[in-house]
Amino acid sequence: MNFLTAPLAALGLVALMYAVYILANLSRRFGFILKMPPYYRGFYMAMGLMGVALVSHLLRASTILAESAPYPFAEDWFYLLTYYLPLAISVSVCLGIAWRYWSWLLKEQDE
Repeated sequence: MNFLTAPLAALGLVALMYAVYILANLSRRFGFILKMPPYYRGFYMAMGLMGVALVSHLLRASTILAESAPYPFAEDWFYLLTYYLPLAISVSVCLGIAWRYWSWLLKEQDE
């Protein structure tokens, strides 16, 4: 991680959160029309987990760029538990909910 890639990676996470927000709104409207249960709320939970990953990335980037890392921020297990794990869970939740709402598109293509 260097001076250029640290802010660009954070910007990528913000863009992912925005895409999930758009998908949540589309799914909310679609679910309202079809009277589906409010599964779209899982997208907001996933955005919260992505926010945890974003804060973790910014903490890690600031400590690496400053070259003075306090104890937990420089450890690999901290980054695993606060960045990779929440990000993997949030993407998995988004995939499941998006499949629940939008799988009919693949079925329509076959017909």
